[in-house]
Amino acid sequence: MTDLPASETTKARLDRIIAAALANNHTAQEFVLAAMREAILTAALPPGMRLRQEKLAEMFGTSRIPVREALRALEYEGLVRSAPYRGFTVTQLDADDIEEVYDLRIVLEGHAVRLAVPLMTDEDLQVLETMYSEMVDAESGDAKLAARERFYIKLYSMTGRPRLVNLIARLRQEIARSLRWPTLQHAPEHHEAFFDAIRAGDAERALSQLASHYRRVAILIRRYLRDAAMSEKQSQRTIRDIDVERAARSRRARNRGTGRNAAG
Repeated sequence: MTDLPASETTKARLDRIIAAALANNHTAQEFVLAAMREAILTAALPPGMRLRQEKLAEMFGTSRIPVREALRALEYEGLVRSAPYRGFTVTQLDADDIEEVYDLRIVLEGHAVRLAVPLMTDEDLQVLETMYSEMVDAESGDAKLAARERFYIKLYSMTGRPRLVNLIARLRQEIARSLRWPTLQHAPEHHEAFFDAIRAGDAERALSQLASHYRRVAILIRRYLRDAAMSEKQSQRTIRDIDVERAARSRRARNRGTGRNAAG
């Protein structure tokens, strides 16, 4: 488990995130929360990293109070966890966690779709049309992800069920880091098919599209995690083999030196 990063590249990334959050938030708690959330989602603060409140307060130029409040909010979102006498660490999701989150999302988001579609007005649909166009036109991967979150949360908000929307938003937040992995190819055709069903007022077709897409993404993430674990094991095995070979060479060199001394 690592502490706050020390590399110049990571520091530069964190500086950019902090500057952007400072420009777009008014209170110290809003600023710290926005910066930490973005740093975790972009892996500037990677999974497993230990988060020391005093170091974070120094990094943000604040007291520990807004840092502590931000950490509690992030814990609720599932991005950090706390342990007695150990403080906070950035959470790590394994393949089973990913699958569970997507199973829950299918149930909750499917329920939201069924509730929202019959309630939608022409004005609601126009708002969604605008947000969908923003999602399609976004250029960078991060911009597309942000526009996608706004679109789906706006749709689910039309249910008038704030607790349901908050639960969905939390689960989507938990998984957001995984969607930035380069191995995952995003599927714009899914969102187009989903929105076509929403436009047609066909909640069941939209739900079917949503469920099949989420199951596919869960499989891709599980495969990525499996391959990453295998690659890490192979790297560790290679390092061990190199260390063993070096140790063997060192012993042979010492033995040759001992033999020459004995002969002399």
